[in-house]
Amino acid sequence: MLPLTFEFRLDPAETVRASRYLRRRQRFAWLSWAIWPMLLGLTALYRVTGTPWQELWLLGLAALFLGSLTVLVPWVQRRQFRRAYSETPGLREPQVYQFDGDRLVMSAGATTMTLGWDAILEVVETDEFFLFFYSKRCAYYLPKRAMGADSEQHRLRELLRSALGTRAAGLQKVSLSTTPT
Repeated sequence: MLPLTFEFRLDPAETVRASRYLRRRQRFAWLSWAIWPMLLGLTALYRVTGTPWQELWLLGLAALFLGSLTVLVPWVQRRQFRRAYSETPGLREPQVYQFDGDRLVMSAGATTMTLGWDAILEVVETDEFFLFFYSKRCAYYLPKRAMGADSEQHRLRELLRSALGTRAAGLQKVSLSTTPT
């Protein structure tokens, strides 16, 4: 199979979306979205039953703090990524991902990194990305916008399935005949 090459520029908002997907995959990630509404609900319930505000201040403060964290984390991340992109020359360069039967080669400017397929634990496909997990919590991402046609995505899926076997189980089951041309 011929090598596949994809080129794209990093985007802070896109990086935040990819990292949000990684966070959602982590065990107990739902807690950050579940705890603060429960605390707010408890505060309202206690207030309806006649509990004075003076006894609920800690519960309300905890709910407000957790809610603020949930809302502010993506904003802070985007800001940090923008700063990193402005301060790191390699991140401003086009990112080039080259795939072949033996490895994935990622390069940006003067930096090149080669990963053998044994270094990839899992590949997952989302609506927007291909995620290459090199640990349980960390992954490199390839945005689908970097691929011209659906046939390129199909070729990449086939290459990854042949190179990774069961570690490519997270790829979409799309046949080339059902994709629009």
